[in-house]
Amino acid sequence: MTDSTVSGTATFPSAIKALHWALAVLVLLMIYGGFTLSRETATYHFGTGLVILVLMVIWLAVKSGKPRPAYPDMPRWQEITAKAVHHGLYACVTLQPIFGLMMVSFSKGSPVAFTVIPLKIVQNDLINEIGHVAHMVNAFIITGLVALHILAALYHHLVLKDNVLKRMLPGKA
Repeated sequence: MTDSTVSGTATFPSAIKALHWALAVLVLLMIYGGFTLSRETATYHFGTGLVILVLMVIWLAVKSGKPRPAYPDMPRWQEITAKAVHHGLYACVTLQPIFGLMMVSFSKGSPVAFTVIPLKIVQNDLINEIGHVAHMVNAFIITGLVALHILAALYHHLVLKDNVLKRMLPGKA
């Protein structure tokens, strides 16, 4: 391990950065879209959820093969909190489209993603309701975790003036 990795100055690999920012944009769009969903936008919400699920599987596969750069020196409680928020985001963002699929695939209607991909399996009110509640509760959890993640990155950048945010920006820190 190099000194830059030990001190927390190493940047993330380009693939991780690209996936992070693609997922960040999509998740923010989905948070907004989920809370303002209409009949006209639902098909794109469903489709984007499928894209997020695929990207999260890729993200987890890429991340599992590479160690993350070390955290910079920070109090132990901050490192534990950072890990909890990151792992919470990984879990919740991966589960959210699965909960969404539970909801729409077992609904009364005939949902489609991107106006062409049929999502209906069979009507099952119980699975639909479980998916609906899980999707809604998880959306609020994701919103809170995203807010914590953004606030922590800004705190590190603006207050502590360390390179935590810069490590995830395109290019070198």
